[in-house]
Amino acid sequence: MAEENGGGLVRLDDFDGELDEDWQEAKGGKVFDKNGEEVGAVEEVYVWGQAEAAHLIKAEVDGQHVLIPTDAVTTVTENGVEVEEPKETILQSPEHDSDDVPGLDAVRAAYDHYGYTDPLSLGTG
Repeated sequence: MAEENGGGLVRLDDFDGELDEDWQEAKGGKVFDKNGEEVGAVEEVYVWGQAEAAHLIKAEVDGQHVLIPTDAVTTVTENGVEVEEPKETILQSPEHDSDDVPGLDAVRAAYDHYGYTDPLSLGTG
């Protein structure tokens, strides 16, 4: 059974639907900031099952485990993901040290940090 939180997020490995191939290969890839500097690695991809879309990533950056909304990702390739912000902003992302799927509060905090509205908070999830 897929581990799921109240917002309908599941780990990529637990997702049974269709997902863009680049996102399927993003886990383990590098995280680059807007200047192209490698700042970390993608540890996990969380998928919004209802929309069959990557929604959030967990990344290791300078020893921290942080959450980054996929809305802040500008490019996904076989090499990793590029985030539209500088390293300093990425480092200040909400931390997520747990192996559990993040709860709605953590997801919203990540979206707020990057200035996006989380669609899960709009009652569409």
